[in-house]
Amino acid sequence: MPPKAIGPYRVLETLGSGGAGTVYRALDRRSNDEVALKLLSTGGPSLDDRAARRLAREFETLADLSHPNVVKVFEAGVHAGQPYLAMELIEGLTLRHYLDVSFNDLHTPTPTPASRFPLTLRRTADDDFGSEDGPDDDADDASEDDGTFDLNAFAEEAPSEDLASFHGAGDDDSDSDGMPGVDPRRAAPRAPQPPRPATPKMADLNRPERMGKLKDAMLQVCEALAYIHGHGLVHRDLKPSNIMVDDDRQVRLMDFGLAKFLADDAGITADGKLVGTYRYMAPEQILGEPLDGRSDLYSLGVILYELMSGRPPFDAKTPHELWRQVLETEPPPLLALNLHGDPQLARVAHRLIRKEPDDRFQTAEEVYEALSE
Repeated sequence: MPPKAIGPYRVLETLGSGGAGTVYRALDRRSNDEVALKLLSTGGPSLDDRAARRLAREFETLADLSHPNVVKVFEAGVHAGQPYLAMELIEGLTLRHYLDVSFNDLHTPTPTPASRFPLTLRRTADDDFGSEDGPDDDADDASEDDGTFDLNAFAEEAPSEDLASFHGAGDDDSDSDGMPGVDPRRAAPRAPQPPRPATPKMADLNRPERMGKLKDAMLQVCEALAYIHGHGLVHRDLKPSNIMVDDDRQVRLMDFGLAKFLADDAGITADGKLVGTYRYMAPEQILGEPLDGRSDLYSLGVILYELMSGRPPFDAKTPHELWRQVLETEPPPLLALNLHGDPQLARVAHRLIRKEPDDRFQTAEEVYEALSE
């Protein structure tokens, strides 16, 4: 049973739940605006007032961020010993469902990457969340009318600690071809679910419309990462479910910083659990080494690899086997899995998932330039 009110917000419904907390659709009683309200989980008893206020103050710094490709955080507070964040409510799809080959909207026109602004200009753009007209408003309206875009904005990958997310232990988070899907248990319970992705055929993965959408989305993610890295933040849990695409095809990066909150919570890490989603973890994150923006770039490479090939670069039945592969083995060449894949995107993906941070692209700006070639 959700709480009726959290701070100055009246809770309307539950949108989803995951390892970092529960997200509600809520109404700001001061302005009458709807927001997405994330009540953060501490994995145990409520924090004492001093610790909760400290965490809320840390998250208040997120409210100073303003970028078209980053979900806007309005404020942070504390409810019953649990920190919460009030955020922009996004209606859209996760990146995986946006690029799902079974959807019927792939025929709609897609902005070509060449038409995007240079990264340096877009990073200084005003706080204008989707006010510009899209490349084809009629096509977008049609997508909205047929239910393609809905409120599954906060569906999440299966939790990292759930062994059922690995092949052989269950099929909640994977399709028959090994391509991870969104765990239906994490979806907004009152919103219609998009259909589970069908087993993709390589010809479908390589369709020009889909590849145009993929490349444009990757460019926008690079812009978001360049912005948050420039503010000294590391996402730490970049994955398709933390990348939303709205009905104007605007990409939004969300939940950055929450993994650090979980990692800093002794109640969660006392038993030695890693924080993050195993499939997307960089080697240095598995080893518990200090992280910087290059760890996020590794995660971006995993996302690009699996969206191009229909399978993740490393696949295992247990977390320890997965970690061994990430640390010790090389992934199959992407173009051996997808013979007609885009060679430049494949080169970018492989460089991003190199084991040593120094061997990867060093900044999101560099990735942006490589994708634009």
